[in-house]
Amino acid sequence: MATIRLEGISKTFHGSAASALREARRLEEDERATKTVAGGAVKALDAVDLEIQDGETVSVIGPSGCGKSTLLRVIAGLEQPDAGRVLYDERDMHGVAPGDRGIGMVFQNYALYPHMESRSNLAFFFRIHKREREIDERVRITSDIMGVGFDQLLDRKPKTLSGGQQQRVAIARCIVRDPKVFLFDEPLSNLDAKLRARTRVEVKRLLARFKITAVYVTHDQVEAIALADRIAVMRHGRIEQVGTYWEVHDRPVNAFVAGFVGTPPANFVDARVEDGALRFAGGSVPLAEEWARHLAVGQGVLLGIRPEGFRLLPPGSRGQLSGTVDVVEPLIAERAQLAHVRLPDGADLTVRLDDETPINRGDCLPLDVVADKAMLFDKGTERNLLL
Repeated sequence: MATIRLEGISKTFHGSAASALREARRLEEDERATKTVAGGAVKALDAVDLEIQDGETVSVIGPSGCGKSTLLRVIAGLEQPDAGRVLYDERDMHGVAPGDRGIGMVFQNYALYPHMESRSNLAFFFRIHKREREIDERVRITSDIMGVGFDQLLDRKPKTLSGGQQQRVAIARCIVRDPKVFLFDEPLSNLDAKLRARTRVEVKRLLARFKITAVYVTHDQVEAIALADRIAVMRHGRIEQVGTYWEVHDRPVNAFVAGFVGTPPANFVDARVEDGALRFAGGSVPLAEEWARHLAVGQGVLLGIRPEGFRLLPPGSRGQLSGTVDVVEPLIAERAQLAHVRLPDGADLTVRLDDETPINRGDCLPLDVVADKAMLFDKGTERNLLL
C-alpha cells in the first residue's frame, strides 16, 4: 500500500488532443473557464494538489473533459506532467516507468489480450518478469478472492465472455500482481444497470478486504458514493473540492459543486436582498438570521435550493413562492415524487415531495423554502457565502 501525493500537477494538450478536450468541455458547459494558451493549446490539468492516504479510496468525479482521466494517467505514469510532482510514499515518481510503480489499473474497455485465455491474461505479468513458478499459486488465490464461478472463466478467451465477465477478469489481473495502488478508469460504464450494480458490490468487497490505496474515476455519483471514502470534484483541470460525499453535498464551496453533486442537482434562482428578504421574480424568502450576517442590502446572489429543500403548503395557502407543475416523476421505491415546477419568470425548479399527495400537471404549488437547506452564492465568483 502507498500514500499518493500530487503537488502542483499541470498538463497542457496541443493539436487534436486540445481540440477534443475543448469540444468535450463545450458540450458539457460553456468555455468561460477553459484555459487556452499559445497556439490554441488547452490546460488539461491546472496546478492540481491532492493527497490519497494509505488504504484510502478516493473517487474523482466531474463533467466530461474536466481532466479526471488525464489525472489518473499521470498518477499511473502513462502521461508525463508539464509541471509538478507525483509522490508514492514520498518517493518522486519522475522517470519511474508505469510497470515499476506497483499499480494495478482497470480500464473502461477491459484491455485484455484477445488471443489469450483468462488464465494467461492473469499470468502475463509473471511470464514477462521470469516468475513462472508463482503463476499457479497466484491464479488460485486470486480465483478464490474473485468468488463463485470465476474459475469457470479461466480457460475462456475474452470474445467468449460477457462485458461483466471481462471486467471481472480485468480486475483479477490487477489483484494477481498484489499492487500497492489500484487505479480505476470508469470500469463499469460499459455494463448494463444490473451488471453494474453487481460488479460495484464486488469491487467494494475487494477494496474493503485489501485496504489498498485506490483512485476511482467515474461520472456516476452512485458509484462514487458507494465505493469511496472521499470524493474529489473536478472542473476544467482543477479540483474544486475534496471531502466525504455528505461534506461536499451539504457544504459545497461554490455553485458548480452544488449543481454537480446531488441527484437531482440543486436549483438556482437569481435573487436580490431587499426589505429583509431575498426577492426574485417568482416570490421572496425572508432573510434567515444566519444569512443576514453575510449579505448587504441591494446585493445580488444566487439562491441554491436542493429538491428536498422545499415545504409544500396546503392548497390555497400563500407560500414564499409558487409555480405551475410541468412534469411529475414518481419515485416508486422511495414513495416520493419529483415535481418540475415553472415559476412566473419561466425558471424551472425540481421539487422533491416525500409524501403521496396527488400532484398533477397544471397544478399550482404553494411552496416555502427550508432555510437550513438553502445555500447562497456570490453571483460573480460563485463562492458559497455561508462558509
